[in-house]
Amino acid sequence: MSELITSGQMAAQAKKTSGLFVCPDDRENLNSFFYTVEVKDAQGVAFLRRLLTIDVKNIHRGEVRQSFILNALGLITDFVWVAHLPDSDDHYRVIFQSLDTLAWMHQVAKAFDEDFTQIETTSALLFTEQSDSPHGSLTDGKVQTMKTGKGEILLMRVGQMSLLQGPAEAFAGFNHPGIEKLDELAALTLSYTAARPLSFGWQASDLMPSDLDGAHFIDFSDPSRMFIGRALTEARLKAQPSKKAVVLVSHQDDPQSWFENPVEVNLLTEKGEVVAKTAFVGLLGDKLIGVFFIDESLDSEKLLWVSEGSSDGYRVEVLQ
Repeated sequence: MSELITSGQMAAQAKKTSGLFVCPDDRENLNSFFYTVEVKDAQGVAFLRRLLTIDVKNIHRGEVRQSFILNALGLITDFVWVAHLPDSDDHYRVIFQSLDTLAWMHQVAKAFDEDFTQIETTSALLFTEQSDSPHGSLTDGKVQTMKTGKGEILLMRVGQMSLLQGPAEAFAGFNHPGIEKLDELAALTLSYTAARPLSFGWQASDLMPSDLDGAHFIDFSDPSRMFIGRALTEARLKAQPSKKAVVLVSHQDDPQSWFENPVEVNLLTEKGEVVAKTAFVGLLGDKLIGVFFIDESLDSEKLLWVSEGSSDGYRVEVLQ
């Protein structure tokens, strides 16, 4: 059995139960490695309020949210997890995926004379619709501490997906029945089924939050908080039609062929109009899936999946 088929089966099984992907400690593999920084003082909070599209002042102790980091042109450089740790009003942890983001953060921090701390830790992703686990209840939007025989794990849950961090040896205890151990493709597939732009932003070039379902990850409530890229982002979101994220399953006859020659996928109306594109495709069972960001007014069930360079269109099934 090929590794590709195995990955698809892993993802499909974990979708029914639970799946765990422990990220390798490989700094060259940016799809799998998370970078982590913390701030612990008022200057650090001011720095994050400038850097993130979510306002950390509105994240209570023990809560976790997701956010974009933008550059000066309002383009997405990363999609991040932001946790307000419960021990202090000023203690926040930010987890992101791109090494370029770390360099950008250092640039921004200079303006605030802020010296944030980089944390070395092992990260993992837990995918589950269940709210109960052998390690306790999993609460959406909360930061929790799990105790294992090999150390404590910090768990941050948003929707069906949780980000876990702790010593590498602590994850050896996550071998309970019903938890599928995932490889990278299976983990990426399940991150796509969560319909969030996790790992989309910094991989794709020249995207603004208005190009995605981005309004959920931006806080404009404080008009005086001028986060980087705010003016352009606010103007674009007001001027453009609202987008929705849809997860679509392709009824392509030979899904494995896409991975042999990965290309951008176009989403077309029945009249042949291209309404969305994506390069982010996963394998769920033996079906290709993709996340697309389309206008709210469109009926996603009537759209066609067409691989770039191909004249064949395939009907789709809406996963969510």
